[in-house]
Amino acid sequence: MRALLIAVLLAAPAAATDGPVFKGFGTHTPVEYNVAIPKGMVLRHVYDVTKAAPGKLNPGFETAARFINSHVANGVAERDVAVAVVVHGPAIAELTKPEVYTARNPGTTNASEAMVKEMLAKGVRFLVCGQAANAMGVKKADLLPGVELAISASSAHAILQAQGYTLNPF
Repeated sequence: MRALLIAVLLAAPAAATDGPVFKGFGTHTPVEYNVAIPKGMVLRHVYDVTKAAPGKLNPGFETAARFINSHVANGVAERDVAVAVVVHGPAIAELTKPEVYTARNPGTTNASEAMVKEMLAKGVRFLVCGQAANAMGVKKADLLPGVELAISASSAHAILQAQGYTLNPF
C-alpha cells in the first residue's frame, strides 16, 4: 500500500504539496475528505521500517513525515499528531552518526540524516531494535542524538501500544 501511495505521489508531482511542518520531504496531496478528525483528538501512530535507502531519503521515514504534514495541512494541530518510527534491519544504518555511517559505507553519505534530525527536533521518536543493532554491531553511542535504543522492536511496539500508538498496517 505504501508503495502505491509513493507511486501515485511520484506520478503526479504537480499535485503534491510541501509542508507545512516539513519542507523538502513528506509531500502530500490535497484530499477532499469526509471522515473528520475530532478536534483535540491526538493521533498516535507508529511506523515500522526495515529497508534502507542508500543515497536517497528513506521512504519509510518520509512516510511518517507525510502523515504529519498531511494532517496538519488539514487542520489537525501539530501538537495533536504524535509519530514514532521503530527501526530494525538495514534501515538502522540511516540513524547512525555520520562518521559511523561513512565508515560502514565508504564513499557515501547518509541522505536521510538531515531529515531524521529535523523530524527528531519536531518530536518524532525513532526507536531502534536493540537485537538488530547488536547483530549489526551498532551501539547506542553510534546513533544520532535523540534516537532511542530499545531492547527489541517488539518491546518498542509494546511500549508504544501501551501509550496509545497504533501501528501503520503498511
